[in-house]
Amino acid sequence: MKNYLKNIYLNFREYLFRLLAIFISQKRPSYVTLGPEVIKILFIRIDRVGDLVLSTPALKALKEKYPHSKLIVLASRSNYSLLENNPYVDQTVIYDPKQSLLLKLRSINRLRTFGFDMAIDPYVDYELKTALIAFLSGAKIRIGYASYGREFFFNLPAPEIGEEKHFVDLTLGVLKPVGIIPKEKSLEMFLVEDEKQWARNWLRERRMGSRPVVGIHPGAYYESQRWPPENFAELVCELQKARREELILFGGPGDEMLLDSIVSMSGEDILTYIPDDLRKFAALLSCCSVFICNNSGPLHMAVALKTPTISFMGPTDKNRWMSIGDIHKVLRMDDLPCIGCNLGYCKIKTHDCMRLISSQMVMDAAEELLKIKCA
Repeated sequence: MKNYLKNIYLNFREYLFRLLAIFISQKRPSYVTLGPEVIKILFIRIDRVGDLVLSTPALKALKEKYPHSKLIVLASRSNYSLLENNPYVDQTVIYDPKQSLLLKLRSINRLRTFGFDMAIDPYVDYELKTALIAFLSGAKIRIGYASYGREFFFNLPAPEIGEEKHFVDLTLGVLKPVGIIPKEKSLEMFLVEDEKQWARNWLRERRMGSRPVVGIHPGAYYESQRWPPENFAELVCELQKARREELILFGGPGDEMLLDSIVSMSGEDILTYIPDDLRKFAALLSCCSVFICNNSGPLHMAVALKTPTISFMGPTDKNRWMSIGDIHKVLRMDDLPCIGCNLGYCKIKTHDCMRLISSQMVMDAAEELLKIKCA
């Protein structure tokens, strides 16, 4: 019933915006490539940590296309710090979704003072918020994907969304109307030496670092995207039994009970750490020989830091979200008929797509990656 009502709303919205477009004319550029006159660019990425990390190839591509531009990223309070020291970003502006409507309008009005030449909204879904921000920014040229009327707020259409495209490709795809088709798609995060030294000192204070460090992060945005806690506990036992690596069990805000349950079930004395600073977490990730996690923001951070990863994937769309590269292993039960359902819950109530991934599969993948790391 909920999906039925949602479809009615989205279709009604699309027809409404099409009708409005007939009566409200917009100045639409007659060209699809832009010259060096584009000097101020707004890139909107106010969603989750992983989405911003996966957008870093697009930021690099923009700066390489327009090297003399001022590239400003509108980011969220939870993800903006990921762009510190990024040489392709000139300024970050924070959008806080928890602000009152009045404060949000003031923030958007502040964007207008920049005098943007171009606003880019790479959001791939039906929500209007980012499209509206692009429109209200006052940018002369506005680009974003069409979805149930979102195209009303843009004046330079982007290509259609492809079902089998990776998130990185989709984010880069929104740049095609201005002639940007990059081949380089590597994720990037930039740590300074002080941050790396802080991580080394943190490990040294805990008498770690003489053996390979394995980071484990059991959290994820949706419950259905999580490898079961008992599986993580079993993995901890197996790794501790081997005594070849040193372990850190990471968590995010609100993961305290999850970490405690894993430690309790494992019966092992394992170091846990819930960082209050994403930059410190990133610095520690860079020191890990292998990072084991669900398909979530920390996974994409590790990929950007060139840390080998082992990730679990079940309901998630493989074509859009999997990590790519020889140093990244994705464990997935591809033979299950329900795999990749893309739901936030298990409709058959077995959670087999995650539960059936064994700790031995992880151990085998870790052994292979550690050989690559040490080679």
